Amino acid sequence: MSAWGIRSVAGLITGVVLLAVAGCGGSPAPRRSAPSMSQAPVSPALPPRPVELRLDGIDPCSLLTAAQRSQLGVNQGQPGHGSESSPLKGASCVWSNLPASPDNAWSGRLVLGQGADYALGLEPLRTVNGFAATTTGSAGSDPTFYCGMLVDVAPGQSLLASYDNGAKDYPGMNHQLACDKAQQLASDMLSTLRSIKQR
Repeated sequence: MSAWGIRSVAGLITGVVLLAVAGCGGSPAPRRSAPSMSQAPVSPALPPRPVELRLDGIDPCSLLTAAQRSQLGVNQGQPGHGSESSPLKGASCVWSNLPASPDNAWSGRLVLGQGADYALGLEPLRTVNGFAATTTGSAGSDPTFYCGMLVDVAPGQSLLASYDNGAKDYPGMNHQLACDKAQQLASDMLSTLRSIKQR
């Protein structure tokens, strides 16, 4: 190779080295971020139910046996009347211990048009006899003395079990205890419902 060719190659190498050094001393090249995939926020879901228990054609007052009513200390159930405009509407039954005190009233409702996910995320998820349950309040009710529990029994259907100490005369009552009492009713109703479905 001629001296001229060697000088040309050396000049080319020097130029490349200078460019590389200049690149190191300058501001870093903007990073190219990986293409972002637009993801919708993942909404929490209810865990799978042990079995599907559809509520169509069930009489809510049949969901507490005489033995269960005796254990709760309540009278025979009376059909209830709820708001037809509520998303949690459906046939219901009310059991109370009137005229005894403290005032204890339980209500069971067959919600045929709304799943238990209606109240998902409002309070910690509970489990009743293997079924997921969410808790909710009621308009005009004091949450210290009331708790409603939606049990996930079938797609788009839920069993609403609620407890209410309307007279506010239960010693030491609080929301946790009200929800425990609602859960007791839900457990009893689920046991009866499963036995009806197995007939």
